[in-house]
Amino acid sequence: MAEFGLGAYLVEKGVISREQLEQALQAQVVYGGRLGTNIVELGLFELDQLAEHLAALFDLPIAPQQWVEAPDPKAMLLLQRDMAERYSALPLYVEGTTLHVAMLDPGDARQLGALTRATGRSIRPYLLPELRLLYALERHLGIARPVRFINVAKKLERVRRTAAAGPDDRPEEVRLREALGIGPLGQGEDLIDESSFAVLHQRLASAREIAAGGPAGGIEPDVAGADAELLLDDEVLAGAKPRRTDSPVAKLPNDALSLEALLDAAPDRESAGRAAIAIARLHVATAALLVVHRGMVMGLFADGGDLASRIEAVLVPIDADSVLARAAHGEPYRGAPPQGALDVRVLRALGRADAREIAVLPITLRDRVVNLLYVDAGEKAIAETALGALHALTLCVSRAYERLILARKKDQGA
Repeated sequence: MAEFGLGAYLVEKGVISREQLEQALQAQVVYGGRLGTNIVELGLFELDQLAEHLAALFDLPIAPQQWVEAPDPKAMLLLQRDMAERYSALPLYVEGTTLHVAMLDPGDARQLGALTRATGRSIRPYLLPELRLLYALERHLGIARPVRFINVAKKLERVRRTAAAGPDDRPEEVRLREALGIGPLGQGEDLIDESSFAVLHQRLASAREIAAGGPAGGIEPDVAGADAELLLDDEVLAGAKPRRTDSPVAKLPNDALSLEALLDAAPDRESAGRAAIAIARLHVATAALLVVHRGMVMGLFADGGDLASRIEAVLVPIDADSVLARAAHGEPYRGAPPQGALDVRVLRALGRADAREIAVLPITLRDRVVNLLYVDAGEKAIAETALGALHALTLCVSRAYERLILARKKDQGA
């Protein structure tokens, strides 16, 4: 199933406005995920409605709920985990020589052919929205969701509970957006909402204990709470279950001109981010890209040292007393590793406490900070020429985002 056409379809049907579509496209470029996921996050309609719209647009059936909740064990045995992860496909039921499968792209002939060859069965594809399919893959096959999708799912559950609490005479969009924690359209500080930042199946430390430098606990606090100061996934940071161990830029060119060309032609946020990290690594020992989203700074991906396996565990509120929080408000930092409680904890957890000098540079999109670029040169100071190149890099990333947003708008007929 291609993304092309969903936005134009929803606008044509009067489900969302062109302005709302542009908002969702901007969120998709910066934060990732399918367009439908970002529209649901914005509170424009519910997940069930998204499934119905997708089914109508692409003329494909929605995966039956009972199969999604309890797939046939025989079906599960037919598809190896790595194939299920590669194609975002969940085996549902075996019927003779036919395997029923829920997919993100059930209309993709190449994926269907690959699944047929892998299972030895003809494939009957079903549509399932991204949020539900990723949850089902994690639940049944242990394929971990990115933190972002866990957050969205938990927030939607909060919306469901709010709706079940009793009648409310306010307009549906107002009630939904309040439950999601999003302000009125066009007035909010953030593009889309996040709920508590808790990683499923992993223990998160107590925010207050970590802020005080104390021991990790076994609590899963609600980071939306006003007293949250810092969350780090200690299992990830200890290297027990790293999310990524390979270098995100290992297979990219190592010259600036080629990497700039890749950044300028990047088809999505992840490709742009990886090219940006590779460019930064031409000048420094380590580099990391973090996302600023709904009042939090969250690690995205990194390269150099063992940051690649650690960066995704970082979550810092932007109202905390830290270098990352100040950079999220547009204040760049360059200097010795700061000695504030949160900064010390973050740098120690990332293995960068011994760096001689660090820099944190904001990346803005339409006057809003959406990413942070963290760099250090290890035992050396950061060269002035390197810092100038890194500042230029932040502008190149912003330009790449603008290009992606315009391209998505064109694709969607916005």
